[in-house]
Amino acid sequence: MAAVLSGKVAIYGAGGPVGVMATRALRDNYTLRLTDARSIAELAAEGKPQSPGAPLPQVLPAPHECRITDVTDYEQVLEAARGMDALVNCTVVRPDVRTAFLVNLVGAYYVAKAAVELGIRRIVHTGPQLVITGRHCDYNDDFRVVDDVPERGSSNQYSLSKFLGGEVTRVFAEEHGLEIAEFVYCAFRPADRPEEADGSGVFHYTTAWEDTGTPFLHALRAPSTSFEKPLERYLITSRLPQGRFGPSAKAERLLGWTPQHSFERLYTRPVAPSP
Repeated sequence: MAAVLSGKVAIYGAGGPVGVMATRALRDNYTLRLTDARSIAELAAEGKPQSPGAPLPQVLPAPHECRITDVTDYEQVLEAARGMDALVNCTVVRPDVRTAFLVNLVGAYYVAKAAVELGIRRIVHTGPQLVITGRHCDYNDDFRVVDDVPERGSSNQYSLSKFLGGEVTRVFAEEHGLEIAEFVYCAFRPADRPEEADGSGVFHYTTAWEDTGTPFLHALRAPSTSFEKPLERYLITSRLPQGRFGPSAKAERLLGWTPQHSFERLYTRPVAPSP
């Protein structure tokens, strides 16, 4: 399959902040179908960011379109995917056990199933990092952790359901010849918040909102040769001084993507002038 350089792309979970950043990165190059369980217009009018500085959705002009889609209903997922050249899955539910498994696991299954039924081969799947779990068996104390390390799933419903959703997606990719880029994130923040003091620090797996969306464009434009495995996983972070997680050479080598932000002001302090 050639790279998806143009055409139509459906984004599931487009009302969430990662979906918003994917929309911003793709809107000038593709015709987008923005879907969410609630109206994009309603979410935009509400004006409630998920966290301080998190991006808010916008209703795009035609030929882009918005559609209410319940990702736990296969027929709705299928119809949202119809006529598309690629699919992006940014759906997520965290706190409720039942809904988390329906959205994060069953929803991922439905997106992959719809792709196979309609002959769509390129998908970008998203999820949380599964390398920091708060347990002694994770990679939190390691350095230069690569994208392809075995995931360390947690027992909470969010991590477990997203882990299983990722596994379902991987199996679909392997069994049906799909090309799937999986982006996993952890903490987000704006590239610069003037109210924060110089040298106040930054968490060692953080992504600037400004770096969050651009990998989607690179994943859609990447040639098939960039998929050395049917599903390629990427630890998506900004460039951080701790050197524990990403950004990896893999993302640059296979996708041609490098982050643009490093939070340098937060981990350096001005040198006092000599007396």
